[in-house]
Amino acid sequence: MSLPPGLPAIGAVSFAPPRGRRAVLSNGLTVHLMKDATLPVVHLTAFIRAGKMHDPAGRTGLGELTARLLRDGGTANYTPEDMDRRLELLAASVDSNMGVEEGRADLTALTRDLDAALDIYADMLMRPVFDPEKVKSKIAESLEVLRRRNDDPGRASVREALRAFYGAGHPYGWRSEPATLRAITREDLQACHADHYRPGNIILAAAGDFGTEEEMLSRLEDKFGGWKGGPAEFRPIPPVTIPAGRRVVHIQKDAQQASIVLVLKGLRRHDPLEYPLTVANEILGGGLSSRLASEIRSRRGLAYTVYSYSAKKPDRGYTLGFCGTAPNTAGRATEELLRQFALMAAAEPGAEETALARDAIVNSFVFRFPTAFDLIAERAAFEYYGYPADYLDGYAANISAVGPAEVLAASRRLLDPADALLLVIGDAAKFDRPLSDFGPVTEQAED
Repeated sequence: MSLPPGLPAIGAVSFAPPRGRRAVLSNGLTVHLMKDATLPVVHLTAFIRAGKMHDPAGRTGLGELTARLLRDGGTANYTPEDMDRRLELLAASVDSNMGVEEGRADLTALTRDLDAALDIYADMLMRPVFDPEKVKSKIAESLEVLRRRNDDPGRASVREALRAFYGAGHPYGWRSEPATLRAITREDLQACHADHYRPGNIILAAAGDFGTEEEMLSRLEDKFGGWKGGPAEFRPIPPVTIPAGRRVVHIQKDAQQASIVLVLKGLRRHDPLEYPLTVANEILGGGLSSRLASEIRSRRGLAYTVYSYSAKKPDRGYTLGFCGTAPNTAGRATEELLRQFALMAAAEPGAEETALARDAIVNSFVFRFPTAFDLIAERAAFEYYGYPADYLDGYAANISAVGPAEVLAASRRLLDPADALLLVIGDAAKFDRPLSDFGPVTEQAED
């Protein structure tokens, strides 16, 4: 029997992405550019220094509504119907949305139609009119979304867990309510736009077949150069205060599945501990070969969906574990979820387990950038969040340098479940053991 041919050893992943070009327009608008002639298409995205966490008191939902009405509320030169019709003829798209810490506005257009599409995009960003009928329609649409926000218990459980973790009154934990949406006026939308949508408050990423970099910068200067305004001013976000000790929150719901969420204190953004914590989460709940999936899903058959991840914030981020299980195994699944977190903080992972986790992170990171636009948009995003210019270039090497001892140190600091918040949505009458076994329980009504 012949032996298979020997294969050469596979070396370490070499990740040396192009830098692109960074420039600043005359009015202070920052631009990241990358030429890509692969297809006759150009993509742009604007990162607007805004976010849901900056909504004013009593107007939660204002930033998100403002962003959506940039696109759907008409502009000085285009009614909503004109914009739809014109974009359809150009086979172009523009969109705008708002996250917790950032606003974004996107454009995709064919190279031959770039100037025409940029006219619409620039008008949307600079001169929205917030058509009164569209404002009324969007508020009604948003109210309907709120009415249905608990239809998916899995999504609702994560939302409510973070709300309980940070506190319903903290910007990281609050949510839109019918009263806060109904309180929003057209004047509020105009003020929100004037406060946040200004060139000194925006980082723009552009990639594609746009000619030379100088031509594209000249085009952007022509479209946006007359726009004035410096960085936005925001009220300080209150410091995060997380109580010590285990907390358990239960939301009664007659559902086919019990949704279990565990939340722990995470990191402030830019903490170098992010690298070992990322590896720890990959080992714990990053995929089908992770400990959570192997134990809770595969070995014990308690769940189909189970995972963990960490998120950073300017003040205090979080680590979250999720498990969806049958109501009659909610206690067993919760116990095992807690046990697996505790094991991460109890002993070093093996060298092979650590290496597999590192490789999985690095390989998936490299494939996050299949196009020039994905890469330049990521560079713009990292600048938006205050990372050093070489953060992306060194990420793979920093992950690859993490060893078992560093994973254990990060886990002991951040993954010990003694201070966890547990939130469970499900029918307590069907649970195999009372939630009080895991800590003091607070009952919370679904709303």
